[in-house]
Amino acid sequence: MAVLIQGDRIAAVVPRRDFAPPAGTKIVDGTGKTIIPGFVGMHDHTHVPGNTFTGEVAAGLWIAGGVTTVMTAGSAEPERELALAREIAQGERIGPEILPSAPYISGPGGSPAMAMPADAAAARAFVRDWSKRGVQWFKLYRHTEPAIAAAVIDEAHRQGRRVTGHLCSITFAEAAVMGIDGIEHGLTSATDLVPDKEPRSCRSAVPLLDALDLDSPEVSRLIATLVAQDVTLTSTLAILEGRFADRPQGDARSLAMLTPAARDRLAAHRAQLEADAATTRWTSAVWEKILAFERRFVAAGGTLLTGPDFGRHVVPGFGNQRGFELLVEAGFTAPQAIRIATLNGAEALGLSDRIGRIAPGYEADLVLIDGDPARDARDIRKVETVFVNGQAITPAPLIEAARGRFGPQ
Repeated sequence: MAVLIQGDRIAAVVPRRDFAPPAGTKIVDGTGKTIIPGFVGMHDHTHVPGNTFTGEVAAGLWIAGGVTTVMTAGSAEPERELALAREIAQGERIGPEILPSAPYISGPGGSPAMAMPADAAAARAFVRDWSKRGVQWFKLYRHTEPAIAAAVIDEAHRQGRRVTGHLCSITFAEAAVMGIDGIEHGLTSATDLVPDKEPRSCRSAVPLLDALDLDSPEVSRLIATLVAQDVTLTSTLAILEGRFADRPQGDARSLAMLTPAARDRLAAHRAQLEADAATTRWTSAVWEKILAFERRFVAAGGTLLTGPDFGRHVVPGFGNQRGFELLVEAGFTAPQAIRIATLNGAEALGLSDRIGRIAPGYEADLVLIDGDPARDARDIRKVETVFVNGQAITPAPLIEAARGRFGPQ
């Protein structure tokens, strides 16, 4: 196929044998290569543990990894995130289109750094205030009270905004009935499966996963509820992988981006994994169930999204690529995984009329890969050129500029 870019848009997509380039067209030979839409990262923070704002470094790495749109899924410094989004939109900095988030919303027992509205009226005022400032998404965190969550969801929708959640005190099913738009992390956060869970209590589902029967009526009902309520799930396999001692803990590319402090933290994490190996609940059987749950959700008609959730060895761009590889490992075909990483995210953001497809009239956000990810998922790492609104960008200088700079200071 031939893809014609004119200005910031895709002008035509035709069989190469039928392509008659307009005079003056610059030809990029893609023989033997693959072109995909730019990745849409749906859990792509501008912070990591130990650093409340990593946006300036992340911006270039996202583009170098083929990520052209991100939703940040909760912010530690929303004003700086909003400013970064404006700089990129105005052409002052290379980076993806950013849909910023408000501060996290939590409740009793949660982090004091997060917003904790006292009541429903305060929650609504919080949503209105941050909507006026320009954020597009709100995120409920683990200890949010149900009444606060319901108010946030309702008011956000009144303001034309959307809500996701890393849930615990509220079950997936409860949030779905409230009208939440998305839920993060999948099976590991599904407290619906905790027996005798008290309302409003936060009890981890992880200790139960080893014995969990994915064929149980409880799991089937949970998936059916999410699908019926049109709630998306965001796969964050790249960061979850880091919980498992028998799984890779970062490749050389990613490790080269880390700050010295991040390297030290990662070394301590690896040592702890080894020390806990005999007693860990993060077993290979649990990993397989996490993957299987995502497959079953999609097979039932659910919409799966993906994002890396940065930290430890997971960095922007490369972490998004790793998420794709893990979706393929989970049993999705490469085209299915590409759709999850591109068009599904565009649809969840309400932007599928302009991004997420290679089609005439769409924004020219494209990734040229020197390989075939359908043959080998690891070829997704071989990004040759990224087109952002039609502008061709070479990854290497952006990667070099970020070397040793991502992570805690």
